[in-house]
Amino acid sequence: MSTRMLATGILSTVVALAATSSARPQPRQPPCAGAPHHQFDFWIGEWDVFTPDGKSAGRNHITSIAGGCGLEEQWTGAGGGSGRSLNTYDAADRQWHQFWVGGDGTVLRLSGSFAGHVMTLADSGNRIRFTSNGDGTVRQVWEQSSDGGKTWKTVFDGKYVRRAPR
Repeated sequence: MSTRMLATGILSTVVALAATSSARPQPRQPPCAGAPHHQFDFWIGEWDVFTPDGKSAGRNHITSIAGGCGLEEQWTGAGGGSGRSLNTYDAADRQWHQFWVGGDGTVLRLSGSFAGHVMTLADSGNRIRFTSNGDGTVRQVWEQSSDGGKTWKTVFDGKYVRRAPR
């Protein structure tokens, strides 16, 4: 090998090492920073919830948890009922998932997606739609089906209004 070839090889190695060692490491993006993980953020907040006739249905407290990777719901019904849910977007199946546990023993495992201004979560007998309204309110409509989804009956229709700051 000639001295010139050896010098060229050494110089190339030095330049490559200098380039990699002087390159600044790129900041690591948080695991749930992508837009799909935040499609349901419109639901975050302190809410008073009302039935279509204006009566109080209850209160709901929705918070972002786990570094923005999920939402936790804490429901208190006007009639004394309660429940909690965990909600998250799973990039593997590109679906939102909700796991609900009610104080009455109700357990729901729902999944779905966000389109337009509506988050739709469902299983074989339940379908819940959360609509982000232009005025900052959210409408939740929960429907149930006893015939595999051929027909649906509304079991809850609530309008979420942000609670005034104290």
